[in-house]
Formats: sequence, structure tokens, C-alpha cells
Amino acid sequence: MKNFFLQAAADLSNVSILTKVIATLAILFFSNILIKFWNRNLDKSALKPSTIMKTKQNYSLVVKTITGVILLTIWYNSKDILTFLGLFSAGLAFALRDVVANFLGWTVINSKKVFKVGDRIKIEDNVGDVLKIDWFHTTILESKKEHSYYGQSTGRYIHIPNVKILTQDVVNENTTFPYTWNEIPFSLSSESDWKKSKEIIQEAADKILGNKVAEVTEALENASKEYPIYYTNLGHTIYTSMDKDTITLTLRFMCKSKNFRNIEHSIVEYYLQMTK
Repeated sequence: MKNFFLQAAADLSNVSILTKVIATLAILFFSNILIKFWNRNLDKSALKPSTIMKTKQNYSLVVKTITGVILLTIWYNSKDILTFLGLFSAGLAFALRDVVANFLGWTVINSKKVFKVGDRIKIEDNVGDVLKIDWFHTTILESKKEHSYYGQSTGRYIHIPNVKILTQDVVNENTTFPYTWNEIPFSLSSESDWKKSKEIIQEAADKILGNKVAEVTEALENASKEYPIYYTNLGHTIYTSMDKDTITLTLRFMCKSKNFRNIEHSIVEYYLQMTK
């Protein structure tokens, strides 16, 4: 095999650089088509999704390895590659700028543990749950923008360049302290029995939220070992305010990011049933 490789490289040493460039581009194009064709047929198979994904990755690795060996044979022991690289060095430097930046972002994500698979994050206007962290992109399952970033999944995938974590604010809802403060406002007219409404809201909160103070306190103690996070009141509270002829009762409480929508639904329905 080694002799065959060396003989093939020697036979190709006298081929013109233009021919080598054309052959290189053709081989890269063909290998890409081969991978896409294989993936398309795999998608139509009856295999499990996890098996399909693993098979795709293994096949892609094999094709790319064989392609690399073929290209190495073409350019092996040839000074033409220096000429080739010289012609495209400016273009490569410009193109690789984003590639290197994205790879650096991937390094920061994994070394600093900015987020991991399963976390709900917000980068710019993109909100969702992390599905995959690749070398150059992070894939999230988008969530609706309702209630800041506590909405339900839309089913759409968003591919975010990893360089974004170096240039944009990143919000992670599943950090060392996975709880956030949330509020549900209830608007009443000035003639309403606001005291009765407040009792119903308190009853709903006690029943649905329960007493999470001990659970939240434990999480807070763990988080305070890394960050200066301190709260004096961790229980749910109802605040009363008034603007002109409208009385607003605001329920403030702590919960995990993915639980808010269901909690809001349950509390509001309980309130409506008790006040009808």
C-alpha cells in the first residue's frame, strides 16, 4: 500500500498545477455529493433516529478520510502546493476568519461551561433549548418570545454561530441557580372586591406553587459559593398597586424557566373558576 501511494504520487508529480486544482475541486465536490446522497437514503430508511445520526457521522468520517488520502496523493512531494496556497492565501485568510472565531467560541463554551445541551438560552433575539454544540454552530430548538423567554417550543431549529457568545449577551436559564423571579398581574376595576381576589390568588399560589422555600434555599446556597447571589424573601408574594381606576394585584414567585407557562395557566384558571 505504501509503495502504491508513493508510485501514484510520483506519477502525478509532473501533472500541471491547473490540472491538480481542477482534480482537487472535482474530488471535493464528488465526496460532498456522495455524503448527501447517502444521508438522503438513510433518512428514508426504517432505522431509529439515533442510529441514523450515528451512521451518518461514521460514513461522513470515512468519506472525508478517503478524500484526504486521495488529495494527499495528488499533492504529495510537490512544490505546486506552495504555489496553490500562495494564490489562495488572501482568500483563505478572509474566509477562515469566521471559522477560527466560531471555533474559539466553541472552546469558550466548553471550557467555561457557558451552557450545555438541554439548557434554555437567549442570544440576541434567539431563545430556545440547546440541542447540539458543534465546532462552529450551536443548534437550539426555538421557543416563543412570550413572557420574556418562557414560551413553549415552536418546533423550529436555529443554528447560531459560536462567535456570538464572544460578541453578544448570553442568558442561561439553567445555571448554578436555576430559579428566576416571575410575575403574573391581575387587573381589577376600582369597584371590585380586591381583598377577596387577593385571597383567591394567595390560595391558588399556596396550592399550585406549594412551599418551595427549602428547595430554593438549598439551590441558592450552592450558587452563592460561586456567585454573590443573596435574597431575603424566597416565598411568593402578592403586591398591590393602583393606576387611575385600575387595581393591579401582582403575584411574584420563583420557578424554573421551563415551568412558568404551566404554572401561569394553572393559577389563572384557578382564579377564574373561583371568581365566576
